[in-house]
Amino acid sequence: MPAYVLDTSVVIQWFHRLNERHVAKAKKVWEDLQSGKITVILPDFLLIELLNAFIKGKYSSIGASNLALAALYEMPINIVEITLPVLQITAALMKQYDLTAYDACFLALAEQEGCQLVSDDQKAHGRITNGRVIMLEDYLPEDA
Repeated sequence: MPAYVLDTSVVIQWFHRLNERHVAKAKKVWEDLQSGKITVILPDFLLIELLNAFIKGKYSSIGASNLALAALYEMPINIVEITLPVLQITAALMKQYDLTAYDACFLALAEQEGCQLVSDDQKAHGRITNGRVIMLEDYLPEDA
């Protein structure tokens, strides 16, 4: 089964759909994960980014944010710690693509895991043309 690294721009749409661009595609990723069609890998720092987006950006209550985070821990997701080799790849990608450490780290994890990154962050990942990134709007259902 194919594996994908997801960035925060995708995962946030599982919980907050208002004013998001590709909710139907994000829902399809969720459904493919739940049905066992795909494997999802998340870097552990995504949870901190997500919490920040919930509380500071999306104006969620603490209770709703805690429920969303708990739901992620109950899902069949691989949450991985960022290792030194991933950080070394991150540094190179930061320079190569002029990315922030966070944006480059999602891509580095995908490289380390030998899979693709699914992102809805056009500004950061839309210009990566090495075949490692799938923009959320281009995500194809596994049964297509």
